[in-house]
Amino acid sequence: MNEQIVRKSKLFFSWQDEEQEAWLGEMSRRGLHLKQPGWLGSFQFVEGPGKEMAYRLDYNRNKAPEDYIQLIKDAGWEHLGARGGWTYWRKDAVAGSIPEIFTDPDSKIQKYQRLLAGYITSAPALYILGLAIFKRYPGLHPSWFVILYVVLFMSWIIFAAINAFMILRRINKLKKKASV
Repeated sequence: MNEQIVRKSKLFFSWQDEEQEAWLGEMSRRGLHLKQPGWLGSFQFVEGPGKEMAYRLDYNRNKAPEDYIQLIKDAGWEHLGARGGWTYWRKDAVAGSIPEIFTDPDSKIQKYQRLLAGYITSAPALYILGLAIFKRYPGLHPSWFVILYVVLFMSWIIFAAINAFMILRRINKLKKKASV
């Protein structure tokens, strides 16, 4: 069987996992079924008949353990791959019921806490890397390099802060939902 591969690109921020899941579901209804997630918002789809599919994403900074993957597979989910810490899952929606991997707010909160930890630890790591470069070769960097490093570092700080704020907002909403 010859699969017709369609490539599409769409950028999502890390806190927009639910929006990404909804978009992937809409693509399946249109007959484009995710084959493989790519880097920087690129996706490979296989053309087929449109159908109702649920897509779910989980986040683990490290590679997901095999027993975890097997547990989710045993629950009927198809593992589509992983990119940038995100693991992609798909399952048929039965009788209009959209299945969930995370059935309680606490599990979702833990997912977002893992994601938040990545942003919190990235800025100090980049700062230490920069210090190491500048200390190793003091005074040997052209001014454009120093300016570029500072601009990139500050851009990352702003980007990480916005992401952390939005993730914290999502965590707080889930905590309120759990306490009700």
